[in-house]
Amino acid sequence: MDIKEDLTIVEIRIKSLRQQFNYTQNEIAKLMHVSRSLICLWEQGYANISLKQIIKLASVYKVPLDYVLGIIDNIDLKVNYEYISTLDLKFLGNKLKETRKSLGLTQDKFAKKLDTKRSSISYYELGKMMMSTADLKQICETFGVSSDYLIGNTDTFIVRTKLNKIKVKEIKELIAN
Repeated sequence: MDIKEDLTIVEIRIKSLRQQFNYTQNEIAKLMHVSRSLICLWEQGYANISLKQIIKLASVYKVPLDYVLGIIDNIDLKVNYEYISTLDLKFLGNKLKETRKSLGLTQDKFAKKLDTKRSSISYYELGKMMMSTADLKQICETFGVSSDYLIGNTDTFIVRTKLNKIKVKEIKELIAN
């Protein structure tokens, strides 16, 4: 199998962390309770890693989830991290709701900024729907909040740099003009 040429930062970090800690794919697979081939697929960009699995992986390496997701490039040693290994959807939902309200946004406005449906935000906040890794990363990058705070790796509300992304619709409009 050829390696994809357009790997994301997440895929690159998953592989580089394994190599930095001198683990084989087999060793990580055993720790994660998945197949070695799935580890290989994650690293090569042919399979998406679930939010539950990426949280567990960050816990194995004892690195912030923000680092694995590529939201930060350096680990702040002043922050006290817990490195939880499981995802509590209700906890994540409560933190998401708290963050949304602190920004003064309704679910509708929050959803529009993410180019998603209000019902998805509602289900996330109620802890009734699993969020994808990509959705969590997008929320963190759009609103400048730490994924580690949202999942409970730290009690410290960490503000991250917001990324200004152009939506596909806006790109099409720019091209048309």
